[in-house]
Amino acid sequence: MESLNIDIESRDNNINENYSLWNNDDNWSEDGHEWSNFLGGTLNLWNDVIFPRIKKYLQGDILEIAPGHGRITKYLLDFSTSLEIVDLSENCIRACREKFGGKIKYNVTDGKSLQMIKSRSKDLVFSWDSFIHMHSSVIDTYLNDICKILKPSGYAILHHSYLQGGEEKSFDNIGGRSNMTPEHFKFLAEKNDLNIVDQENIVNGGHVIHSYGEGQEGTSVDTISICKL
Repeated sequence: MESLNIDIESRDNNINENYSLWNNDDNWSEDGHEWSNFLGGTLNLWNDVIFPRIKKYLQGDILEIAPGHGRITKYLLDFSTSLEIVDLSENCIRACREKFGGKIKYNVTDGKSLQMIKSRSKDLVFSWDSFIHMHSSVIDTYLNDICKILKPSGYAILHHSYLQGGEEKSFDNIGGRSNMTPEHFKFLAEKNDLNIVDQENIVNGGHVIHSYGEGQEGTSVDTISICKL
């Protein structure tokens, strides 16, 4: 049986590192769209990579974790009955509020919990390009709260890293990615009473692969995990 040893100092260092980076407006030169350029823009990322994989779950009361400046938020808004976001960065929340006004609900989180979200209130919990930077212990605490806020028929769709043997400091690894595998994510999900519905490994923005290798320099491998109660 796999076990999880929580290093609180390492967890908190990871949260502080993410806060320092993403709360700095200088790191949002194109409002986050710079991280979609390899696909020709955020619209292509949504149409070709994200939407085909989540469309059957995209409805009702939605929570987005760590939206940054809202590059994906604008698309979620079109499909939701209500949309709520949480981010550890006050500046990211401010940027989203300036874009979306009263259309959505805003929360600043501590970078590891969702205690401000009402129990059993969400049909979908979604996050893209954020869990890839989170340490295992941070993901563990988020999954614990996701279990509490999902409706009985709800789903969580989380884009996370697929990296083994990287540096402890995520941003010393390719694309700032943390050490994580689909198998360990599944362990964390089940530890927190969530069931894995599907896991798909992706590389270079959406091309499906079926095994992990070191790959070429500049190539990142990630996983999309879909969970339910």
